[in-house]
Amino acid sequence: PLIGRLVSGIGDGFVSAIYGIMAKATTESERTRYFAVVKGSNLLGIAFGPALNFFLKDFNFSIGHWHIDYRTAPGFFMAITWALTAGIMYSFAYDLSDEMNENERALAQPREQNLAKQRQLREAYGMESSGDENDEAKLLPVIEREKMVEKNVAKESNEAATLKDALVEVFSKLQVIVPIYSLFVAGILHTSLQAINPLIAAERALNWSEVTVALLFTVWGAEIITVVFILWYLSAKISDRLMLLTSAMFGIPASASVFLLSAYPYKALLPAVFLQGISLASVVVIGRSMVSKHTNPENQATVQSMVTVATGTCNTIGPLIGSSLFTHQNILAAILSGSQILQLVLVILAFKKFKS
Repeated sequence: PLIGRLVSGIGDGFVSAIYGIMAKATTESERTRYFAVVKGSNLLGIAFGPALNFFLKDFNFSIGHWHIDYRTAPGFFMAITWALTAGIMYSFAYDLSDEMNENERALAQPREQNLAKQRQLREAYGMESSGDENDEAKLLPVIEREKMVEKNVAKESNEAATLKDALVEVFSKLQVIVPIYSLFVAGILHTSLQAINPLIAAERALNWSEVTVALLFTVWGAEIITVVFILWYLSAKISDRLMLLTSAMFGIPASASVFLLSAYPYKALLPAVFLQGISLASVVVIGRSMVSKHTNPENQATVQSMVTVATGTCNTIGPLIGSSLFTHQNILAAILSGSQILQLVLVILAFKKFKS
């Protein structure tokens, strides 16, 4: 399992490339919605992953000398899934930003050529410009957009983004630090609760079976996906900074609920899970999008890789914090609550710096 996790972690770098390409191929106004679709797809797998145990546990067949049962079925199933994924990416993946730039040129060139012909005809016949000036006014944004595209393409081809540039961008702007920190603490809270849920079910007289725990994880994931879908719909009407503020406000009571787990395990666990789901969904929808909007286009892939490192780190640290402090839940609750309160303070301080 450790070797598998290591190899999986190395391959997880493709996530940074996906977000880097999406940032270049979308406008700022539509980016949050597209990022929500990408993250929602990821969360869909996380939500229904535990549910796979319901049918994988019944596998019992052999392929030659390889026996597939409840112990080896997850590996067998995921090996097939990743083989299909690799084939799909090899066959269909390409740079979306190239297609976008080509479409921009295709749209702008015919219109600019028609305008040039109109000007030549007017000059040849000595005609005064009348209503054609309105056509020129309408065409100006298209021409300017074309010039901007050509400038960006030339800049990207002549300048290579460096790690130093990306580091400066990330750590010199409060409006970039805050969403990254928010993603980090949301991941810590989520994975900590994931780690202690089975322990609470086993040790706090809840009498939950493994199936019940897996069902809780599935419902939890379904809640997160539902909130992601709602925020995807509302993202065109609600600013990113308000959604980030929402994440901080729901994260605080979710963390504070951990104080009550010892005395009221059943009553405190479900509210903590529900509130944390809203907090996590809010920040994962807009976190990476906000980072991309406040960093230079040529640094997108590198900056997004730093976000991936931050989220990957919290996914490692969170379960360690939750499981090691399970018998000291007041300390665990204090750490989680303090982190969430700091997030709220940082969001408020950077609120006016965020692009609305």
